Amino acid sequence: MWHPSTPLERELYRVFRLSSAGSAVTIISFVGYLCIGSALHIARVYTPSFPLMSFSDPVFTILCFLTGGLICLLSGSLTCLTLLVSVKDANAEFVLLTSLIAFGFGAATVRITVNPILAWLAALRPV
Repeated sequence: MWHPSTPLERELYRVFRLSSAGSAVTIISFVGYLCIGSALHIARVYTPSFPLMSFSDPVFTILCFLTGGLICLLSGSLTCLTLLVSVKDANAEFVLLTSLIAFGFGAATVRITVNPILAWLAALRPV
């Protein structure tokens, strides 16, 4: 079994573990918001002034941003750990490929949601 030996490996492993726990919490919150929010919207209990699950919905946008950012942290740390430990076998190549694809997905999600979040934060600022 592999154990982190250098300070860089220990920190990357710590980032990997924290981002995987954060990703689990954020994704569960995101799916819960999608299910509960749409069920309450259909039942006409929750009728916000903005369209539900759009980029003007602040909860949806913030959860998308957090999910994308945590996916970037998770896949980036996994890529670096794999490159530090071994890159010679087929399993490591598969991990590298899927991690880089996940990093691209997370970065695209962050790029799409950062402007609506910045606009929402600017609207919160008192004049």
